[in-house]
Amino acid sequence: MELEHQETSIGEMGYRSFLLRLWRVDTEGKRAWRFSLENSVTGERRGFANLGELLVFLLDEVCDGQDDD
Repeated sequence: MELEHQETSIGEMGYRSFLLRLWRVDTEGKRAWRFSLENSVTGERRGFANLGELLVFLLDEVCDGQDDD
């Protein structure tokens, strides 16, 4: 299948593409940001309750299988 081949090739090249969405919500009288990332190849969507969670995910994506630079 073409999509599977494309996803493998992109992963091997070290390339990732995501659509980032962010919006504000009111929780218990406080405003907070929420985030989601959608993988542009697979369509998989992940939600994040705060910026820290989003950054941890992105760091894992970037550092996966690499030595510290």
